[in-house]
Parts: sequence; C-alpha cells; structure tokens
Amino acid sequence: MLLHIDSRKRITIPNDANLRPGDTVELEILPDGRLVLVPVATIPKHQLWAWTPENRKVVSDSLKDPRPSIVLESKEEAEALAKRWDGED
Repeated sequence: MLLHIDSRKRITIPNDANLRPGDTVELEILPDGRLVLVPVATIPKHQLWAWTPENRKVVSDSLKDPRPSIVLESKEEAEALAKRWDGED
C-alpha cells in the first residue's frame, strides 16, 4: 500500500489499520530505514508499580487461588478467618 507524505510530513493511516483518533502508536525506525508503527497502551506513572514482572505474577497467582470469596462484617470475623487460613500457602 502506497501512502503519500504531505508538506507537513503527515500521512493518512487507512481504515484497514484499525487505528482510531486518539490511539497511541510508537514509531520504530529499523536499521534498513523502514518505519514500523506499533500500537501501545500507555500506563500512568503512578500505576507503573503494578506492571513489574513480580507484581504481575503475584496478581496472576492470586487469581488462581481456589479458596472461595467471603464477605467479612467485622474485625473479629477477619481475625478468625486469618487464623483458619494461616499457613495454607
């Protein structure tokens, strides 16, 4: 597919690329001069801690936890549950 660059060095991305106004892309310039646009999702700086490999593994492992979810109404119920589950992991 041929694209033409206008006087302001802009190109029009065809609809087939499935990009929408407001999407973020990274431009990679390969050693042979080819340009590659890579769609990216940006993460706010204050949330970067959650995306470290260690934290992603912890979250992934927690989702595999077979224990049922329980709604606790008091501190005493939470302490009793903690004692029951202590040492299971």
